[in-house]
Amino acid sequence: MMKLKNGLIMTMLSVLSLSLILAGCGKEEEANSSVSPTVESSAKPTESAKPTLEPYALKMFVPGSSAPKDQDLVNQEISKYLKDKINATFELTVIDWGSWKDKMNLKFASNEPFDLMYTVNWDSYSTKIQQGNIIPLNDLIDKLAPEAKKQLNPALLEGGKFNGQNYGFPVNKEIASQYGVMLRKDLVDKYAIDIKKIKTLEDLEPFYDMIKEKEPGVTPLVMNKSSTVMNRYYYPNYFEAVGDAFGTVKRNSTDTKVVNMLETPEYKSGLDLARKWYLAGYVNKDAATLQDMGGSLKSGKAFSFLEQLKPGKDAEVSQSSGIQWVQVELTKPIIATTDTTGSMTSISRTSKNPERAMMFLNLLHTDKYLVNLISFGIEGKHFVKKSDNLIDFAPGIDASTSGYNLNQAWLFGNQFNNYLWASENPNKWDNFKKFNDSAETSKVLGFIFDTANVKSEVAQAGNVSNEFSPGLDTGSVDPDEVLPKFIAKAKASGSDKIIAEKQKQLDEFMKSKK
Repeated sequence: MMKLKNGLIMTMLSVLSLSLILAGCGKEEEANSSVSPTVESSAKPTESAKPTLEPYALKMFVPGSSAPKDQDLVNQEISKYLKDKINATFELTVIDWGSWKDKMNLKFASNEPFDLMYTVNWDSYSTKIQQGNIIPLNDLIDKLAPEAKKQLNPALLEGGKFNGQNYGFPVNKEIASQYGVMLRKDLVDKYAIDIKKIKTLEDLEPFYDMIKEKEPGVTPLVMNKSSTVMNRYYYPNYFEAVGDAFGTVKRNSTDTKVVNMLETPEYKSGLDLARKWYLAGYVNKDAATLQDMGGSLKSGKAFSFLEQLKPGKDAEVSQSSGIQWVQVELTKPIIATTDTTGSMTSISRTSKNPERAMMFLNLLHTDKYLVNLISFGIEGKHFVKKSDNLIDFAPGIDASTSGYNLNQAWLFGNQFNNYLWASENPNKWDNFKKFNDSAETSKVLGFIFDTANVKSEVAQAGNVSNEFSPGLDTGSVDPDEVLPKFIAKAKASGSDKIIAEKQKQLDEFMKSKK
């Protein structure tokens, strides 16, 4: 009996000694981690790198207005932090929006090794999948990022699947979209504009007339190729997105018939309004060729611009531009496939270590310090804390002089872990949840068009769209004259074949949903 007791004691002491030795091999830092307001996380994002992990250099590309001058400093801080987590260094590169697509295509064409990239539905997402340029993630997520997966609204992963696989890990953010207009607050106040009375685009016309008359040098409505009355109002208000080529489903219809949007009265109505505003002098003359509106917004030369909205979007834009804006919602929020695939991170086929890339994504979604470091920069240099979750620019700097002011936190990880700027609503994340809860769900949620059978037609249709859409959507050309040419050239490129293929796939998708 005594021998048994002594043996048990010796065994317990051995286990205790082993646990102390293991604890000394890799001391853990306390995680300052928070979670989505709707899901409690069991994440352990700050576990030390396991001794078996070889050093690895992670490379990530995202789009932005310009590369921050302090990007290297922030990369160095991230690398220091990742050393004890996943034994990796990190290099984030920001590519300007205007050349983003071309530069990323060149990287794939040259087989340049890199790990992570921003992906989004409208940026040839399905094409990247079909070309094999981004890899399936389901197994990697389940194996290496279960904590991050647990924090996501299931609709984000389900809505982004392509043939049952996720090729992008979604940013945890709002899952609905809404569109409207941003107005300069100083001019709204100056002319006592009651924004509650603005319910439609047409309601803006009296104010645009007033600004044109009384504020010389200020453009009533600044547009560019990607921010127009069409893609910031008419498309989302009247049509369901079912792919990045021709063919769409009407939002308010009771069926899922795929129609040629170019031939619908809603489309023509939008083009007519854009043309009317252009001829009235409301719109900047270079709208059809302008790449970046940032200069006009920051210089005070714009009274308004059209935008995709969410709670607190005006505060975000005010923070980045240095000019105060107020937002006016013009469409109802909806959860569509474009929203569940509206901001994702994908792993490149040229990655030498997809496993380490997924480990990084898991940390980015569960580690509060890391996501705020990549989103806002270095504490004390680029921002200072006003309270535990509230930040402001460091003394002596502002939005225009900061060395790291990406203002694109929606590119990274879990937004519910983000700090809030002092200018933002402290209830922002609660408002996000209410916004998501208030949205209707698209009847074709989760449908992603597979272009494999019509690849050449889609490529030709894209070229035709690039030729005609900028001029038409901004009102720079006469739709009565140009739209028939657009329709004819689209049909010659194979738009009818694209629509037929899309209808076939959508019918099968709807059957599978039932």
